[in-house]
Amino acid sequence: MYRGLWNFINRFMDKGHAVSVFLPVMIIGWTLAGVAAGILVCALTGTELITALADIICAGGYAGIILGLFGGAFFLYRIDI
Repeated sequence: MYRGLWNFINRFMDKGHAVSVFLPVMIIGWTLAGVAAGILVCALTGTELITALADIICAGGYAGIILGLFGGAFFLYRIDI
């Protein structure tokens, strides 16, 4: 997934600017995925969304930071930019 997104971004811009686009896209993507997963869990368990909204947003933020920022940084560290 990381490689595919990196190749897609590199098709439209040079590698120097691609890093500036890649990390924010990864953070936003993982944050939205974490929030969507939280909403899905609430829907499956019957929990009211309003009561769990703060927990869902917090979990989505952690997913964005850990998987998006750190995962993207480790990916960029491994490849030759």
